[in-house]
Amino acid sequence: MTRLSRDLLKLTPLQRERLDVLFLAQYAPEPGAPRPGMHPEHGVLPRYNHELFHTLTELGLRCSPCRALEELVHLRSEPNYVFTLLNRAPFRSSEVFTSAFCEWLEVPYLGAPPNIRALAEDKHLTKLMARALGIPTAPWLVSPVEGPLPAAPDFPGPWFVKPRFGAASVGISEESIQDTEAGLHARLRYFQNLGQACLVEALIPGVDLTVPVLGGPEPLVLGVAEETSALPHGIVTHRQKRLLDGGRERRLVSPGPLEARLREHALKLCAAVMEFDYLRVDFRLHRDTGELFLLEFNIGCNLGSHAAVMFLARQAGFSQADVIEHIVRHSLDRQHRLWNRASFRTAREAER
Repeated sequence: MTRLSRDLLKLTPLQRERLDVLFLAQYAPEPGAPRPGMHPEHGVLPRYNHELFHTLTELGLRCSPCRALEELVHLRSEPNYVFTLLNRAPFRSSEVFTSAFCEWLEVPYLGAPPNIRALAEDKHLTKLMARALGIPTAPWLVSPVEGPLPAAPDFPGPWFVKPRFGAASVGISEESIQDTEAGLHARLRYFQNLGQACLVEALIPGVDLTVPVLGGPEPLVLGVAEETSALPHGIVTHRQKRLLDGGRERRLVSPGPLEARLREHALKLCAAVMEFDYLRVDFRLHRDTGELFLLEFNIGCNLGSHAAVMFLARQAGFSQADVIEHIVRHSLDRQHRLWNRASFRTAREAER
């Protein structure tokens, strides 16, 4: 265990009293609902939603479940905070919808402002930002959602194909690895038929490293974890992240030069994006050269007990409730103008 020297933030008594949380998640549970099992398609997702809903209620917060964006849009009573785990919906750019809509409602929400969230969801722009910051990335090219496919990359294969937008490794499978031009173009056509733009990256031989960071007056790095997979080239698929397939392991990276470099890169990125409640920065370590390459950063990453954020939080001596409370408190502080207006409206309505 590596204990951090800083304490996490706590909600104030007034915040606890006034918070009226809308819990937006695909499987948001009703109060008193039993703990769900594994879903045949979505795996651990229902259990994860249930877990976080009850973490919030056990902190003493009033929580109302909301399972769809349609419910959010047609709210009859207005919450004063939206805790959203609903990161995807079946329309383009859905990842930024909740944050933009909450800005319009003047209600604070979990995550980051829409422009920062959009940057995180766009892996091409993330790489351009990283390059400007001096953080190395693997070479890549963009394949558009429409029009002709790009020519063969000018960097050698094997190549890794992934959707340009989105997180949670959606669209990632063993078919993401291609080592011939014919296979690469077939995979890109597959995504074009789905209406998705893609990135083609040089596949770096090595392991994945992840760095969760909590927002605050000074961003707090929880630690560094190494993520390994039994699949070819150590790739991690969407099914593995949903715990539908095995073959993944995670271990703590001990303090040292590698961990220090990762912290430095992660904090440099955090300084550039500034406003966020929590995030995770993912890297690839070249097994032969020791070079680090940024893959992406994820706002709205998984906060479940099975995920990297909580794995490293436990190593640092924090509980899941500690981390969630810190995130909500910082989120309210970050959006203090929205929170002041929304909590005033709630208090005024309660007096009527």
